[in-house]
Amino acid sequence: MKISDYLLLEHVVILAGTTKVNALNEIVAAADNFSDSIGAKELARAVWKREKMMSTGIGQGLGIPHVRLPGLSDAIMAVGISRNGIADYESLDNKPVHIIVLIAAPQGRHEIYIRLLAKVVNILKQDKIRKAIVEADNVAT
Repeated sequence: MKISDYLLLEHVVILAGTTKVNALNEIVAAADNFSDSIGAKELARAVWKREKMMSTGIGQGLGIPHVRLPGLSDAIMAVGISRNGIADYESLDNKPVHIIVLIAAPQGRHEIYIRLLAKVVNILKQDKIRKAIVEADNVAT
């Protein structure tokens, strides 16, 4: 499984927003064209429903909102990078979130959902990688 199979370059954004609301809305907007059957409004509703259950800020500067959507044909991802951090993200360690990885998977495809979550966490738990992402000059690097 390769992250590049699910994450397109145009779904990676440098975040302008400084709040959780703004940041998640920017990421949803970046992923707007990911599916013919699911629109940005439906994706946003699912993301906010998930956030109301429990914040997806897992610590170490990471937020990983993850949802399952009926009607989605394949998993997709979008990434938002905040150089200054999103202080109100409500992360488990109470520190600002700098990298937000949105994962949307088809309902009923539990294996792909779990494997993508595990792969993202495994990669981003490395300090060097997180630092390189946040300090990159642009999304292509």
